[in-house]
Order: sequence, then structure tokens, then C-alpha cells
Amino acid sequence: MMRKARFHFLLIGSCLIAPVCAQQVPDSLNLVPNGSFEELEGKLRRLGGIDAAKGWSSPTAAKADLFSESVASESPASAPKNAKGFQSALSGTNYAGVTWYSYMDKEPRTYLQVKLKKMLKKGEKYCISYYVSLGDLSKYSSDHLAAYVSRIVVNKKDEASLTYQPQIPALQTQVYDDMNGWKGVCGVYEAQGEEQYLIIGDFAATDKVTAGKPKRQRGETRPQQPVAYFYIDDVSVKPVKRLSDCSCEQIDKEKSEYIYGRKMTTDPGLKPYQRVDKSVIYFKRFEKDIDPSMKAQMDTLARMLTLDPAIKIKLTGNTDLKEVDRVRMRPDLTDLDKERAEAVKDYLVKAGIAADRITVTGVKGGSPAVEGDDEVSTSQNRRVEVDVVK
Repeated sequence: MMRKARFHFLLIGSCLIAPVCAQQVPDSLNLVPNGSFEELEGKLRRLGGIDAAKGWSSPTAAKADLFSESVASESPASAPKNAKGFQSALSGTNYAGVTWYSYMDKEPRTYLQVKLKKMLKKGEKYCISYYVSLGDLSKYSSDHLAAYVSRIVVNKKDEASLTYQPQIPALQTQVYDDMNGWKGVCGVYEAQGEEQYLIIGDFAATDKVTAGKPKRQRGETRPQQPVAYFYIDDVSVKPVKRLSDCSCEQIDKEKSEYIYGRKMTTDPGLKPYQRVDKSVIYFKRFEKDIDPSMKAQMDTLARMLTLDPAIKIKLTGNTDLKEVDRVRMRPDLTDLDKERAEAVKDYLVKAGIAADRITVTGVKGGSPAVEGDDEVSTSQNRRVEVDVVK
């Protein structure tokens, strides 16, 4: 049944693989409190714990999830590995999760709701954005990624889903199926006045949702779940003057924010040197600094090296084909491969690992992990490989 009193639909576009949603607008102007879910109040022990994130709740009886690196690794709400898959936070150590779609509505949808820091002003434009990553155990992917803003708090505990009738722009037909990186959803909303709540979730009728079937993640042995489940991070609502201030286009077509998300082996039965050997740290294109999404893997690597002081390692930096080609115009990228290896070494040394246990080298783009020039393939080649030295 259509319900539209007191609601205004937010026209949401979709970012490309490299989302740059509203990056021109300073973070200090973000009207969403705790937009990256880092502030906790209360304890997080299990799924359905969104209320533990300060300021966040769910408008229906089915609670959204919160995941954190601060909880025990065996908890279903841990990060990066949890009951819905594996993903490092886009920023910080926490992120939320919602059920977007389920086969034959066997599981209820879940939603995120937050009260903004202040009411929106009539006639003013706001860029609203968030980032998503499809859970590894999702059997389905989905389109219809959008959001609502409301003047009043929504409390529909008797409804399994909020099936309002949104005005879906053309890009809403895009099916989001990326399990490795984070993709952005953003759009400009012109306020009607006095809106103060933001709701994220799937508002489309089930028969209007396009459910894809993503390729099962290599190495994932746990059973898939008959849902499209999305991790959510870095939610923002920021005032803008122009539509271009909320662009979902890439600033530089060659610059990719895409970062591959393969994880370190977490089998507790393995010895530290086994977990260290063949570990891989991935990078964004043209970047030599450790990305926040790699922090959990870096910390695990440092911890394993601390547990066994006898381990010595070699770090081998690599670049992708586009980075190699760009060196002709950007000489500063000449040693990017080795600089990446040095960045990993610096991180480990700061974590207490002796520098004489680590050697570094670079092989440019001469040893690709995979062939191909698509985003997924090239992202696997922007890496530093870790090898235990006998």
C-alpha cells in the first residue's frame, strides 16, 4: 500500500566503481551524527545490534545489524569476518548491515534510521550519500538503492517492509553486486523544510526489485543465504550549492578507488609463519599509503610477526598496467612498487617489528597476479606480497 504523508523521496544516483560522492564538501558539514558508526553506546554481542551505534535505530521490528572489530572474532557481529561475509570497514572499525531483499520475502527487510543534527531548510539542496558492499554470503544482489528523509521519526513495528512508492531515477536499475570493495550511492535532495530523519533501505515493492545472482566468492565455504545483504558505511548529508558538488562521476577516469578485498587466512590452527606467508596487502590506484580498509590485515600481520620473533619476511611491491603506462607522464610513479613495500615495512616497524627482519623489493608490473585490464583484475595487481624468508 502506498504511504506518502510526511515523506519526501530522495532522488539517489549511483556512483561508479570509484565513488566520489560529495567529496568537495567538508566532512565537518555532515548533518549525520556518527555517520561511520564508530561511536558505540552499550555492548555489541550479536546480530540486530544497530542500537549500539549512537544515534542509530531501525524503524521496523526487524533490527539492522552492526559489525565491529572491537567484538570477539567468534561473534557473528565481528569484523572483518562475520555472519554475513567478510569486509573491512571503509573508515574506522565499524559498519552497519541491512537485508535489502530476500527470496519470496522469507526474511524481513531491515532499515537504518538516524535523526539529523538539525532540520533541513526549505529550498536548500543537500547531497546525501552512503557506501555499500554486498555481503559475501548473499545468494542475490539487488537494485533500488535509495533513501528517504522524513519530518517525523518512523516507527512501523507492525510492518515487515516499508513499501512506499518512490520516484526511481534511471540509475536505480543498476544492480549492486560488488563483494570486494565499497561502492557509493548519492544524490541531491531539495528540502521541503523541517525534515530531520534519514532512512536507508529498500522501499520498492518486491515485484519491482531486480535480484541478480552474484558469483560466489572464491575460498568462501560457508553456505549462501537467500538474501541480498549490504554492508553500509560512511553515511552523510551535506549542504551543497550546485548539483556538481554531489557528483557520482570519477574525477579522474584513470584513478580508481577500487581496492581488492582478499583477506588473510584466519584458520586458528595455523602457525604464525603459515598465516604470514603469502599474505597480500592491496592498494588504490596511484596510491602508496596503506588504505584504511587494509588496517585489519596489517594489524593481523604485525600480531603474527610479534608472536614468532624468528620469522623474517620479504615484501614485494607490484603495480598494475595502467600505473606502469602512466609513468611516462608521471615520473613520480617510477618507484611506486617499491614505495608500497616500504609503506608496509614502515607500518610494521611502527607496530614494534624489528626493521632487520624485513627486506623490500619491487617488480613494477612484471608479475601480475591475474591477467586482464578490468577493474577487478587490475585491483588484484596493485599489491604487496609477503613471503616468509627461510
